[in-house]
Amino acid sequence: MRKERGTNVDFIKELQSFKTIVEEGTFTKAAAKLNYAQSTVTNHIKKLETELEVALFLEGKSNVLTLEGELLKQEVPGLIAQWEQVKEQLHNASSTIDSSIRMGIVQPYDISILPELLHMFAQQYPKVKFEILVGPTMELAKAVKENRIDVALCSLPHEGNFVYEELFQEELCCITSIHNPLTINKPADFEGCHFYRFNDDSLAHKKVESYLASCVPSIHWEYVNNISTIPYLIEQTGYCSLVPRSIVDQTHAGIKILANPLANTRMSIGLLSKKSLIHSPSITKEFVFELKKRLL
Repeated sequence: MRKERGTNVDFIKELQSFKTIVEEGTFTKAAAKLNYAQSTVTNHIKKLETELEVALFLEGKSNVLTLEGELLKQEVPGLIAQWEQVKEQLHNASSTIDSSIRMGIVQPYDISILPELLHMFAQQYPKVKFEILVGPTMELAKAVKENRIDVALCSLPHEGNFVYEELFQEELCCITSIHNPLTINKPADFEGCHFYRFNDDSLAHKKVESYLASCVPSIHWEYVNNISTIPYLIEQTGYCSLVPRSIVDQTHAGIKILANPLANTRMSIGLLSKKSLIHSPSITKEFVFELKKRLL
């Protein structure tokens, strides 16, 4: 019957003793290096052998490993490293009492990505405070510039001195109501249409809308603050709009994607900051790492 063992800390000490014996060649040298009595090192090995139910050293030869000892020798560095990583995570969790994560994010990623990520992170680091700003690229860029947030997931603003890491490119889709019989083959087919324009400062969005406005001066532009509401407005009004594909994918509104006669209708989505995130606090870097894992 297997004997009940001590704590995980005891087990790590036993592994450390085993590892040091292998490195130093004898129990005596290992004890001296670890600043233990030799009897302590001997007891560590006895407990380890009892727990594993194998002999780690040949009988009468304390410097010769058995086959099982050789196998453990290969695994010990990884086991100890894993324990050190756990200790570091626990230390981080307990030493971030006054830490905060200040981040901005564009729609719809505040709904599709953020809730699960915040829940996971809050469980791992319960003392961290979150300051989340949801808004268009223009608003988030201003908040970064004014040091109100440290990083934003958004598009590339058309102006400003920022550090920007592109993560992916997203298609801009031209949408209208499923009840609108409108068909598009060329920009001129938008003649007289009403377009909802989202108050966005992204470089791609501005270029596409400016091009469309120059090609079809008769377009009627309507301004909406919340991009996620645009598909539902279109369902009722039959108007048109250019929105990111992610908005189309998450809506339940009765809309359809029109054929897009416009060139270069992709927008960049990435991380915007005032300075390189390399210099950010470790807690912010870890949050950004988890965010990127869910996006890429």
